[in-house]
This record gives sequence, structure tokens and C-alpha cells, in this order.
Amino acid sequence: MVLRSDNYYRDLAANAVRQAGIEEPPVPTSLVAARLGVPVVEMPMPPWFSAALIYEDGMPAVLINSAREPHIQMAGLGHVLGHLLVVIDDPNAEYPKDTLTNHHEADLIAEELETPSFMVTDQAQKWFNDYRYLARLFGVSEKRMLEKMGAMGIIKNRGMIWDY
Repeated sequence: MVLRSDNYYRDLAANAVRQAGIEEPPVPTSLVAARLGVPVVEMPMPPWFSAALIYEDGMPAVLINSAREPHIQMAGLGHVLGHLLVVIDDPNAEYPKDTLTNHHEADLIAEELETPSFMVTDQAQKWFNDYRYLARLFGVSEKRMLEKMGAMGIIKNRGMIWDY
């Protein structure tokens, strides 16, 4: 088993976004799924259900709860695509079944699919690090964008980093 860093999984997601031809936010995760050839099936389900990887005619498909809020649907789709990208990348990897472990990689990929670092950096430079505007641009909450920019080092505890 090969140990991989968090950045490795973020790069997997960024490459999937680039291969789908997405260059500007917001990132439609469904286009990434389409590029991978994975159909997305939306159905109303119970409120505790978000998304699942299912098999349709022997091929993977993603089942999304259409009764949930759009941001939860996108997060669920990103998470399931995260598992799929890990398995496509590493033939020895397996889908986690009936466990609460082995979701860290999928969570990293889902987060990167939602707000790809290369796009956040590019847009932050264009819009003068305005995290409120960037949150609307990417379709995420202001808190989520502030956390992303903080994790990337664009925003520090003492304020913005102006590199120009």
C-alpha cells in the first residue's frame, strides 16, 4: 500500500476539473462525473440520505437525493466522485463499505472539486481577495471560502496577504 499526501488527492481532483474543461467558477461537479462517464441519478429519498455509489448495468452510477438542498447534493456528489477517483487512480484501493473509516481522501477530493485551489488563487488575484464575492462566485458560504483561503495561506490571522 502506497502512502499518499493530502496534496496528492487534491491534485487528483484538480486534474479531474481540468480534464472536464472547467476553467471558471462555479464548478459543476456533474460535468466532472460526465467526463468520467458516470451517470448521476437524482431521486427523492429520506432526509438522512445524501448520495451513494450504485451499479447500473455493471457500471458505476451516482444516486443523489433530490429532496436535499443543492449544496448538500453537490457535496454528496463530490464525495462519491472522490471515492471513484481514488479507485480509478489506484487499482488496489477499494470502496469503503459499511464503515465510517476511509473517507478522508474522498472528503479532500470533494472539497477540492467544490473550490479548486488553482481557481481560488486565480480568482482571488482578480478580485483582490474579496472572500465574500468569491464565496458567491463559487456558490459556497462565506465561512467555507474564508476557511479555504486560510488553508491556502491567502488569508492569515492578521489579515490578507497582498502579493502585488
